[in-house]
Amino acid sequence: MAHKTLAEMKAKLMQGDEFRAAYEAEVRKERLQELLAEWRSHAGLNSADVAARMGIAPSTLSRMEKNITSASVENLSRYARACGVNTATLFFS
Repeated sequence: MAHKTLAEMKAKLMQGDEFRAAYEAEVRKERLQELLAEWRSHAGLNSADVAARMGIAPSTLSRMEKNITSASVENLSRYARACGVNTATLFFS
């Protein structure tokens, strides 16, 4: 039996609808987490600063960042505003 490369294994798994959907959801989650970290870094803020600007506890912000795919559009907009991101650019750029 020949060994398969990781790319070959991934390609085979991606043929399944359930795996592909789960994989794509994880990619979206990671991209959104990276975007929030980029906003925070660009604004020169730490997570406690963002939480204070949003009027929430740092632990609440941490949960939101970890479970980002369940965050509401309103909370994402509040996060953006806390980091100085124009929320209009979120929807119209």
